Order: sequence, then structure tokens, then C-alpha cells
Amino acid sequence: MIYAAIILLIVIGILFIRLFSLKKEVKNISRQLDVYTSRKSNKKVDLSLLDKDIEKLGSEINKLIDLYVTEQARRIHFEHEQKQAAANMSHDLRTPLTSIRGFIQLAEAEEITGDERKELLATAHKRAIKLESLLNDFFELSLIESTDQPLKWERINLKSAAIDVLMSFYDRFNEKKKMPVIHLPEHDVFIIADGSAVTRVIENLVSNALSHSEGEITICLEEHDGRAELSVDNAAPSLSDEDVQRMFDRFYMADRSRAGKGTGLGLSIVKGFMEKMNGKVYGQLHEGQLSIICKWETVEKED
Repeated sequence: MIYAAIILLIVIGILFIRLFSLKKEVKNISRQLDVYTSRKSNKKVDLSLLDKDIEKLGSEINKLIDLYVTEQARRIHFEHEQKQAAANMSHDLRTPLTSIRGFIQLAEAEEITGDERKELLATAHKRAIKLESLLNDFFELSLIESTDQPLKWERINLKSAAIDVLMSFYDRFNEKKKMPVIHLPEHDVFIIADGSAVTRVIENLVSNALSHSEGEITICLEEHDGRAELSVDNAAPSLSDEDVQRMFDRFYMADRSRAGKGTGLGLSIVKGFMEKMNGKVYGQLHEGQLSIICKWETVEKED
């Protein structure tokens, strides 16, 4: 009986020590969290704990902290992008509006000739078209980023879509006195995507190349390893690796002196559509030659 009582006391003592130890470690975690949440330190929970279960709890808390830090970084980046977008939007809207008002005021002057008035009004009209294009791009980008605008998924013949777009650019290529080098497979290439989004992606890539390239433009469509790859290549001797990394950012223009050639949103729209279609788009720069590449998963041809 005495031995049983001694064993019971020992067990109670061990449990008490265990409970005290657990309470101490919980207090230790609580203290560390308090230090972290009060921004006194960026150190996470120390995992040198005696109890494995408490140590696992500390590990899970650290994972939550990592997730919180990541989300905070994303939020800060998003807020910065929104502020930058608002500033750029304000500037890009104000500039054509100011010039349109200026040309109209000049056209209203009594001392100018009829031909001069027509020329001023024609210039104002061109600026108004530029402003309309900018507003359309803003609207399209907002639709892409909206979850309320789902894509219409359907079977798309990517080869046919590319040919249709290139035919629509015939006049612009003619104006530039250049014809693109086109490489298309003999067989059709099918993907599951949104038809209008695919068309817009190809249009923006070709338009970007036409606006900013002085040399040859190459459009290539290939299919391999279950993926369709559409690339648009053009000479870009003035671009840097940083320009290529940032070219899909909103409003980014590698050469601000050529800002009148576009809104700076074309490639952002491409990126937005490609991400929404579960595709991939990226740029490569090699020996002064820029390649913008889009990739989709392919599907088998229907019988």
C-alpha cells in the first residue's frame, strides 16, 4: 500500500512538472507573439521547445506568420501599383485633353485661315481618337481584372486566329512598307480558350511590334509537347533586360520619348488575358532581338 502511494505521488509529481513545463512553454510562445505583434521584433517563434506537440504548434504559428508577411508584401505592392496607375492614368488622360483644348482654342481664333482651322481641328480629332483608345484600354483592363467577367471557354483553332489577325493588319504593314516573316505549321493547332481574348492577345503583340520595331517582324506558331507556342519577334536594339522584365507592367514604356505611339497598356492586357486563360507569356532579349512568347495547352483535333 505504501509503495502504491509512493508511485502515485511520483506520477502526480511528474504530471505536475509536465503541466508546469507546458504552461511555461505556452507563456514563452505567448510572450514571443506579443513581441512580434507589437512590432518590437521581426523574429518568429523560437522552436527550441521541450515538448514536441508545443514545438509543432510553434511551427504552425511560424507558417501563419510567413503567410501574413507574404500577404502584407502583396498588399503593399498592390497599393503601390494602384497609386502608380492612378498617377499615370491622371497624366495620360490630362495630356491629350489639354492638347485637344489647345487646338480647339487656336481653331476658334478669328485671324487664322480656313485651311489652318481645318488642320487644327484635324489634329484635335486625332488626339481625341488617341484619348478614346486610352479609355478603351482602361476599360478592357478593368474587365480583365474583374471576377464578374468570366471568359467564354471554347475550342479555338489558333492557326486560323493568327491568320485572321495578320490579314486584318495588312494595311498597317503596307503603310510601314514591310511584310512580316510568318512561320505557321501545316496542321491546325487547337486550344481551349476565349476566342475574343486570343484575338486581342495576338492583335496587341503584332501592334506592339509594328509600333516599336524598325526592322523585320517575325510571327511564329509551333506545337510541341502538348503546348502551343506563339512568338512575335522584332529588332529592339535599345531595350535592356530590365525593360523586358517590366514590359508587362501597366503604363511602362522603355522609351518615354515614343509615348505617343501607344498607351502603355497593350502588353498589360496581353498578360491579363493570358493569366485568365491559364496560359503563360514572357519576353526574351537576345542580341538586340526581342521575342514575346505566349503558351497554351493544346487539345486533340476533333474527328
